[in-house]
Amino acid sequence: MVPRLSLSNQRKIQRERRKGKGRNETARSLHVSVNTVTKYTNTLIVDERPGWMNRKGQSQLYTGKTLKKVQIEIKNKTYCSAIQLKKALKLPGSDRSFQRILIANKIGLHKHRRVPHFQPHHIQNRYNFAKETISKGFLPELCLFDDEKTVRGRGPDKYYRSLREENTPQPESKSRAHPNTVGIWGCVGVGFKSKLFVTDGTIDGATYTDAVINGLSKAKMDPPLDTRVLLSDNAGWHKKRDEMPRIERANIKQKFLPPLSSDLNPIEHVWALLSSKLYENCAIYDTVDSLRKAVIKAWNSIPQESIDNLVLSYGDRLLECYSREGKMTKY
Repeated sequence: MVPRLSLSNQRKIQRERRKGKGRNETARSLHVSVNTVTKYTNTLIVDERPGWMNRKGQSQLYTGKTLKKVQIEIKNKTYCSAIQLKKALKLPGSDRSFQRILIANKIGLHKHRRVPHFQPHHIQNRYNFAKETISKGFLPELCLFDDEKTVRGRGPDKYYRSLREENTPQPESKSRAHPNTVGIWGCVGVGFKSKLFVTDGTIDGATYTDAVINGLSKAKMDPPLDTRVLLSDNAGWHKKRDEMPRIERANIKQKFLPPLSSDLNPIEHVWALLSSKLYENCAIYDTVDSLRKAVIKAWNSIPQESIDNLVLSYGDRLLECYSREGKMTKY
């Protein structure tokens, strides 16, 4: 019977084998048998656990074949958690032991992702939403789209997103790492662009409700607000029980897009236009007042014709989402 080695000795065996040494040479150098080297060459390494928690050895539960199977499955499909991956592969053992397997062998589930990780129920919700909206005979001219955004005074969002990545030079000054920020809210439609709501910091549920009521209830638009529908994304603070009755009392009809459906909201492209005008010629805003004035100026400079074209593309977005059965569209 092959003896069970400690984690350090198991790593030594695998380290020697990676260097190209044979089994006999590795066994002589580490003073173990050839069968022991053969067993631990293709065995996944996990942390030791008490026997009462795991009666079977981890080497018996997860072998080298399991590692290859897990890696192939991650390449072919997308999973949000190790538990979901374990259930899909029908692997034995506890969920915690499988999580330790992935951590010990540096297997990641979300490496280099570029699009949201759709689950089957997300795709089904998107498909049902597109099918229901198309069957009711929607009119993009009667739709309003709103969203909130955090604007930074020293560069676009891509710069600060790259700071979290490895091998990225950190900013020299603290003001670059922690810039002045303002939260903005806007709403667009065919022939309509609301006044930009600007506040310090980020926007929460109560602030969002105030922005919607003040920005739409007193706004002049044709067709009027009673005949239009406000489409918002599926953020949590948009659906607060304390705030939704206030929007209903203001005679605002609000509906919500499915989760992970930023491609269905045309205002995301309006934010892109705003950022291009705001950071034109590498502009930097050192104070909150200068950033606030620049954001309002950039919002007012967006032509209404561009907004109308984006809002009218909502029909094409729904049709493509329906034709792709709920999967991500090109938008």
